[in-house]
Amino acid sequence: MLNFEKEQKVVEIGPTRIGGQPGENPVVMIATVFYTNHAALLDEKTGDFDKKLVEQELNEYSEIIEETGMQGIIDIVGAYPEALLKECEFVADIVDYPFLVDGLNDNSRIPAMEGLKEVGLSDRAILNSLDEATSEESLTKMKEIGVKSAVLLTFGNRYIFPHQKIEFLKNVLIPKAQKANIENIIVDTAVLDLPSIGINVETTRLVKSELGLPTGFAPANAIYGWDFVKKYGSKSRCGGITSLMAYCINAGSDFVLFGPIKFAKCVIPAMALISGINSYYRKRILRKKISDRTPLKHIF
Repeated sequence: MLNFEKEQKVVEIGPTRIGGQPGENPVVMIATVFYTNHAALLDEKTGDFDKKLVEQELNEYSEIIEETGMQGIIDIVGAYPEALLKECEFVADIVDYPFLVDGLNDNSRIPAMEGLKEVGLSDRAILNSLDEATSEESLTKMKEIGVKSAVLLTFGNRYIFPHQKIEFLKNVLIPKAQKANIENIIVDTAVLDLPSIGINVETTRLVKSELGLPTGFAPANAIYGWDFVKKYGSKSRCGGITSLMAYCINAGSDFVLFGPIKFAKCVIPAMALISGINSYYRKRILRKKISDRTPLKHIF
């Protein structure tokens, strides 16, 4: 089992603790809402959606998170700033978890972050993401708004392999975050496609080993686009999804973006099993402290 020599930073946003040694804190299971083809999304431009369906999905997700002893964050996707702000406010009213403000670009993300500050929700809002395309103007605006938390996305045509992603983080993304006065840095090692996810595993370990930052990745788009497994039916597809998420956790990931919230029942209980096993090993074998919140107290 992994145990990093580097001291690990733990980011606390609302009730959620992201980071630490494997097994120290439950893995954060990030569920996405208002994605393309989400049944609840009626008009992405206006932000009109089926409130009853979204509330039902959020409540079911919350029940699974609480019953398993895992941790939660909601990934809120939006292409238009007004719609994204509306969606964030609704989600924040239903659940207490932090949420990713996941706009397509800074033109949607930053105005939404500004609006969230005005309504008193900026402490729970995580900008997703700060990346290669983030301009100096955007960094200045983030600083003015007082953005506290951001995901640093290690994506770029020149940053494919693990050592390149680490240098990109050190030399470009972290300095950008510092310019914007970002307090809570979370690293997404940027999945390219399904067969290359081994690169994310190694990058995650390097980030944890060298920088000690909260780290994870988002295999959702890659796995849901995997047509091969679909011919075996929904059960086989769920098994494929879950196996990949388990692979993410065993890389030492502090969080996993597992995709559409409707797959919570497929993914989270299995991930709680792995998270609980890691916590048991850390406590019994390594004789190290673990969080008071753990699947150990819920699923065994």
